[in-house]
Amino acid sequence: MKEQVLTQSIKFEKKEIERSFMKLQPNATFSADRIIYYPYYYFIYNVKAKRLFLPMDEKVGCAVDAINGNGSLVDSNPKWEASEILEGQRMREYQALEDCLTISKSFIYRSLSLKMRMLSVSHVKVEKQHLFYRPYWVVYNSKKSGQDFIVDSVTGQYHPL
Repeated sequence: MKEQVLTQSIKFEKKEIERSFMKLQPNATFSADRIIYYPYYYFIYNVKAKRLFLPMDEKVGCAVDAINGNGSLVDSNPKWEASEILEGQRMREYQALEDCLTISKSFIYRSLSLKMRMLSVSHVKVEKQHLFYRPYWVVYNSKKSGQDFIVDSVTGQYHPL
């Protein structure tokens, strides 16, 4: 059964992923077997804060992993598209929107105070929130002793399985 979800578009295709791994390990065969869609909650905050020289009044994005609950700042406004995917391709979220909202607020405050070096934060208000899915390739190595990978189809970054 197919379902419609909000996703980021695939930038790295199957053959490109397989060729890249073959260059790294020419004596192995890699197969980009399938795409899975990993859930994230995305939040846009309006932030007003005081810095040493310039006040801040801008939008700050935060994505929270809807399975593990890890937060991260989002540098640019991601582009999404409505896509029809097979139900089995979508990983189920374990974190509720309300829990991820709390995680994202805490993450934003911590990031503002530590990483962005804000002296005081006077206003942080969520403006947008929604669930989206990021596509990842599952890549298998034909060698029994070889490493399998998951590859972010948006950035091309890979992680061992």
